[in-house]
Amino acid sequence: MVILEQPQLLLLLLLLVAAAAATGATAADDELECPSSIFDHAVNSQGAIQFPVFHKKHQCLRPWSVRATQASSTGASGAGKGGGLNNLQEEEITSSSSTKIDVIEDSSINDFLFLMAVSLGKPPVVNLVAIDTGSTLSWVQCQPCAVHCHTQSAKAGPIFDPGRSYTSRRVRCSSVKCGELRYDLRLQQANCMEKEDSCTYSVTYGNGWAYSVGKMVTDTLRIGDSFMDLMFGCSMDVKYSEFEAGIFGFGSSSFSFFEQLAGYPDILSYKAFSYCLPTDETKPGYMILGRYDRAAMDGGYTPLFRSINRPTYSLTMEMLIANGQRLVTSSSEMIVDSGAQRTSLWPSTFALLDKTITQAMSSIGYHRTSRARQESYICYLSEHDYSGWNGTITPFSNWSALPLLEIGFAGGAALALSPRNVFYNDPHRGLCMTFAQNPALRSQILGNRVTRSFGTTFDIQGKQFGFKYAAC
Repeated sequence: MVILEQPQLLLLLLLLVAAAAATGATAADDELECPSSIFDHAVNSQGAIQFPVFHKKHQCLRPWSVRATQASSTGASGAGKGGGLNNLQEEEITSSSSTKIDVIEDSSINDFLFLMAVSLGKPPVVNLVAIDTGSTLSWVQCQPCAVHCHTQSAKAGPIFDPGRSYTSRRVRCSSVKCGELRYDLRLQQANCMEKEDSCTYSVTYGNGWAYSVGKMVTDTLRIGDSFMDLMFGCSMDVKYSEFEAGIFGFGSSSFSFFEQLAGYPDILSYKAFSYCLPTDETKPGYMILGRYDRAAMDGGYTPLFRSINRPTYSLTMEMLIANGQRLVTSSSEMIVDSGAQRTSLWPSTFALLDKTITQAMSSIGYHRTSRARQESYICYLSEHDYSGWNGTITPFSNWSALPLLEIGFAGGAALALSPRNVFYNDPHRGLCMTFAQNPALRSQILGNRVTRSFGTTFDIQGKQFGFKYAAC
């Protein structure tokens, strides 16, 4: 996860979470096929596990917004209290009856990442965690929180207590897993709490905007109807400005969530995962674990490889075309990071993009803002707002007039981006691009805004990455 300053998004996407249609629905609602349970999943034609993803305004989610409000009014607020996600999902685990309160519509949980629900321990505790392909460690906030806890929304589940799970076990300092953890996280000191022989971890995100420190444990994780042992971090000291339970890494280390899942062939028959982040509120997205439809990748394939400087997965970017002009002529590494909102470019490439798009925007009466330039973002104001600033920004609406961008990768795969993948309205800055520069990064970053509505497949086993246009 490499994240710059985060403006508020219009989306909150919840993975592995689904909702039932409510009674009293409209005729349009009746035509929808909404899953009935958080643990409902489909086995697709390739034999993979498939879960839905919804835009926060999708009609399948609307029953929750009413019920969530009712729950909040009856005391379901604050970390670890009654109500919220966990109580609802424990009912789902222990009862064969259908539970219709499965999805949270609450953008205050996280305003830039998409989330999935995980069932940890026995008896199970269900937490919402962020999915991050830009990091490799998985962790949740745990009791007792010895130093500092972040505020966890009740709707993200209660704070996990390993002492209450009879399947929880500590990871010993002398274990191979603890050694691998120290190597991959590049810990400078011994990661061991010697008095109790517990392996410890420390992880920092981006430029230090968030960190987590704690002990490693192994406990039961439920995936659909199957169970596996998962090693993850129990955070005892955390700095984090969002409100979910923690972060699950999908990186390339042996202890990442997906790599551990791949060690269970009865659950995952093929080492690949795919997802689509919807931009259209009427369409669901998806997360697929396992096999996928190879013929559907109409955006093409590009080689997928382990990143050079960090335990993540990367592609080779070969070109960037902006408004018909080719800006990039040499190859460079680009990390695929679902935990980053923006796509980060080398300063030289960013400067060319800035110049090219600014010239194109001036032809339709939009001017580059100086404040955004200092923040390494690219934003524009209309002639009216630029010359007669009164504190109010007029939202941009003529999307078809905007310049087009395309990102090309090795092997011929390409992302021909729609204007809404490239630009967005920011109430404080104007019309902004989803691209940024960060000179401190060792690699360029493919963020989650530009890939929305695209199906993206990490075919780890086949060492290739695929794009599918208009997948959700």
